[in-house]
Formats: sequence, C-alpha cells, structure tokens
Amino acid sequence: MKFYTFFPIILCLFFSIHAPCQTLDTIYVNDRQVVSLSFTDPIQTAMTGSPNFAFNFNREQAENLGLLQAEKKQTSNLLVRTTTGNLYSFILAYREHLPQLHYFINPDQGLKNPFQHSINRASAQDSIQKTASVKEQHFTLLCTQLLHKKSSPHHNKQRKGIRIKLMQRVYHDDHVYMVYELKNRSTIPYALGQFQLSKVLGTPKRKASYQELPITPLFEFKMPKQIGPSSSVRFVVVYPKFTMNTGQRLQVKVLEAQGSRNLILKLR
Repeated sequence: MKFYTFFPIILCLFFSIHAPCQTLDTIYVNDRQVVSLSFTDPIQTAMTGSPNFAFNFNREQAENLGLLQAEKKQTSNLLVRTTTGNLYSFILAYREHLPQLHYFINPDQGLKNPFQHSINRASAQDSIQKTASVKEQHFTLLCTQLLHKKSSPHHNKQRKGIRIKLMQRVYHDDHVYMVYELKNRSTIPYALGQFQLSKVLGTPKRKASYQELPITPLFEFKMPKQIGPSSSVRFVVVYPKFTMNTGQRLQVKVLEAQGSRNLILKLR
C-alpha cells in the first residue's frame, strides 16, 4: 500500500497528540439510506476505520460531496482530507432511523493545527466569511427575482399526492439556477428528507453499469423542511455549471424523511 494512503492518518494522530482534546461529531448511517456530506472544499482523500462503512466520492474530479452508507450495526470512524489540507474526523454509528440525511461540514469542524497562529487563523476566517457573505447576497438577490418571475413547469412528477415541478432553469455566470415547486395535495404533512439533483448513466435494473453522480448545490434559497397539507412551496437551488456526457441524463430525487412518498423526476 502506498504511503500517501496513510498520510492523513499520520497527520491526524500528530494533531491529536499535540493539540487539546477535541470532541468528534457523530454521524449516523444505516444500510437502507444514503447519507451525504458537503464540505466547503473538494475532497482529496478519505477513509473509514471499518470496511463495513462505505464513503464514496469522486476520485477522478475533486468535488465537495461524499456519500456514506453502512453494512452492519457497528461503530467506526471517518477521516477526510480536503484539497486545502484541512482534516476532518467523525465517529460513525449505525442507527435504524436516521436523524438527518445531509450534513453541511464547515471548517470549524476540522481538526485543529497546533502550529497555526490564532491571529492568522482569525484573519483567514474573516476573509472567507466576507467572500461567502458577498456570494450569498448575490445568490439571494437573483433567487428572489426568479421566485417573483412568472413561469410554467417544464417537467413534473406526481406520486401519492406529492408533486414536484421544475419551473425554470437559468444559466448565469458559472452557475445554474433551478426553480422548483413541491406540492402536497394530501391531508398529511410532508417532511422533506432528501432533495438531490444527479447525473445518471444507465438504468437501476443493470446495477453493474448504473451510476448516479450527485451535483453538489452551492446555495439553497427557501428550501422547505416540511410542506403542510394542501400546500405548495417554491424554492431555488443554485448549482455549479455542469456538462452532460453522452448517455447521461438528469434526475431529481425527492425522498420523504419518515415515509415512502418518494419521487424521481427525470429531466433528460
């Protein structure tokens, strides 16, 4: 096995010896649902402590998203290194009913470097926050304008009283703005568990050739957590501009948090 496989582990042990004790966050997974992790920087390397836990990420082109799933009811850990050199460590635990299906990981959750001066760290953090704030304001302005613009659905799918519509797809700069509408026509509240846009190749019936490549959102505007009975919500999700390879198509997967009212909207 090559040395670079162990490099993140060596750094992690070094930091844990020289730095103050740091409490690790616990991420719950099971063998029936996929848990996604979004990092602020693309993932470079990652590994789990046990082969019964699988962490998948794009190894060909660095992306911010990783997917977790478990095979057995055990406890393990996950170590992730991003392209900026940040290290993240988490406890992995099996649970039948998951408290959440997506985790946004921020730099504050990373392992602390004992040799990094607090002044430089604060200065870098301020710079990141200012840049993020400007970008967030830009996204918010355009998303607000899109929600106020009249539009007709381009694609829609309905199942068990739940309907998902793609209202608009707008390209601006290096981003794709997609306006969705989620409608609950039933008498039971709908709790949104997962909302994921993916590039898809092949069909689920042929598992060997089937691939789903999730597209990590950059910004979510008015994304609902729950839709009440006989209610509808419009929201905007901003993605990085992407291209489609031959044979690929887009799909939106909508999963209920604690239920079976799930939808797959095929866009291409």
